[in-house]
Amino acid sequence: MSSQTALMISVVSGKETLAALEGGADIIDVKNPAEGALGAPTPAAVQDVCLRLKGSKPFSIALGEFPGKPCAAALAALGSAFFRPDFVKIAFIPHHSPEEICKTLQEIKKSLSIIDFKRISLVSVAYADTLSFASWKLERFAEASREGGADGCLVDTWEKKNKTLLDYLPLDAIQKWIGECHRQELFCGLAGSLSFADVASISRFEPDIIGVRSAVCGGDRLGGTVSAPKVKALKEIIDRRKHETEYRSPDRYLPARGRQAFQDLGH
Repeated sequence: MSSQTALMISVVSGKETLAALEGGADIIDVKNPAEGALGAPTPAAVQDVCLRLKGSKPFSIALGEFPGKPCAAALAALGSAFFRPDFVKIAFIPHHSPEEICKTLQEIKKSLSIIDFKRISLVSVAYADTLSFASWKLERFAEASREGGADGCLVDTWEKKNKTLLDYLPLDAIQKWIGECHRQELFCGLAGSLSFADVASISRFEPDIIGVRSAVCGGDRLGGTVSAPKVKALKEIIDRRKHETEYRSPDRYLPARGRQAFQDLGH
C-alpha cells in the first residue's frame, strides 16, 4: 500500500468531474452542497459523473444524515449501490448516540451485502464544529464506526462559512485523530473548507484522504465551479509535502480492513 495521500475532489456534475480529472484528482466525490455539507446528489447527477469517469478513478457518493432512521439510511445506501461507487459516505450529528451510529452502519453494511458485484467501502463522517454538542469525542466515534463495520472515517465541518477544519481541530488533535483511526483499523479522511495553506499543513501527517471543494471553486462551494489548475496546484502541494517531510506515523500502514479497502483501489 502506498503512503501517498489521496486528493478527493467534490463535484456536482460531469463537467466538474472532467476538470477534477484533468487536475489530477485521485477520488471523485459526488454530492449536492446545496443540501448541506454531505448533501446527497440526484441520481441524474451521479449518472452524469459516471458517464464522464468511465471507471478511470474511484468515486464516492454522499448520502447525508439520517438521525433516528437507520433503515432509511440503509435503503438510501442500497439505492446508491446501483451506480457501483467505491465509497458511500454517511454523516452523524451530535444527536446520534454511539449505539445509534453503530446500528446505522450495521444496517447499511447489511444492505450493501445484497449487492454482490462489488465491494463498496463505507465511510463514517463526523462534523468537527458540532463536537461540543455531542455526548462523544472523536475517539469514541472511531470506535463506534469500527464496531458498526465502517472501513474508514472522515472528519468534516457542518458550517462552511469563514472557518475551516483547523479552527475546530488544532494540528496536534488532527495528528492524534489520524493515529486513532489507524489504531481502529480504519482509513482516515480530512475535509472542511480546507484552504491551500490548510492542505499544506495537514498533508505532512499523511492522512489517507484530503477532501476539498471550496478551495478549487474560487472559495465558493455553491456558486463556483471546479477549476483544473486549482486541483493541479493542490495535488502538487500534497506531493511536495510528502517529499519534504520525514514524518511517518507509526500506524501509517493500515492493518486489515482499512488497508484492504485502499489496496483494492490501488492506493
